[in-house]
Amino acid sequence: MTKKTLDLSVYFIAGPQNFPECSLDEATQKIALIIKSGVTVYQFRDKGTIYKEQKQRLSIAQKLQKVSEEAGVSFIVNDDVELARELNADGIHIGQTDEPVSKVREKVGQEMWLGLSVTKADELKMAQSSGADYLGIGPIYPTNSKNDAAKPIGIKDLRLMLLENQLPIVGIGGITQDSLTELSAIGLDGLAVISLLTEAENPKKVAQMIRQKITKNG
Repeated sequence: MTKKTLDLSVYFIAGPQNFPECSLDEATQKIALIIKSGVTVYQFRDKGTIYKEQKQRLSIAQKLQKVSEEAGVSFIVNDDVELARELNADGIHIGQTDEPVSKVREKVGQEMWLGLSVTKADELKMAQSSGADYLGIGPIYPTNSKNDAAKPIGIKDLRLMLLENQLPIVGIGGITQDSLTELSAIGLDGLAVISLLTEAENPKKVAQMIRQKITKNG
């Protein structure tokens, strides 16, 4: 398996829990439509989702991986190293409280992309030599998408933190259409969004807007 190129510009994160009013099948269909709307990365994140049995989760992940492959979208698994290995995913994304990057790297090898979340300056500094391929930084703004989200960084401190960063990096947390211009001017490689796409009437238009803002200033 050769390590694929990774375009971080429009990084979509979602799982069935992001469509609580839908059945698992309906939620999967909605996520699939967004994957095909012009995003560049899809991260399968299913925190708190209740499945009848474990193989149902695997089945949903496989369906969304297939959609991603057909759409030319990189497929990343959140946190679950074993699932990422079973699916032979394009990548795995972990947080600060998960296993160390070095341990995860031993399990997934060099061919799989490995992303790491950082929330503050000291984590960003340590991440530079962690062995991670890219970083997710945030929350930038207040967010309701994550119950245990850290304190928002804010655009001023984020700008300063990025001066110390050498790795590809995506911003996440509370991103709205109104904040896209502000975010596009500070040197991020991409924006990771949940509700901006899951709640969009026209995901394709939103994905295109994100891509244009990021690539224009990238």
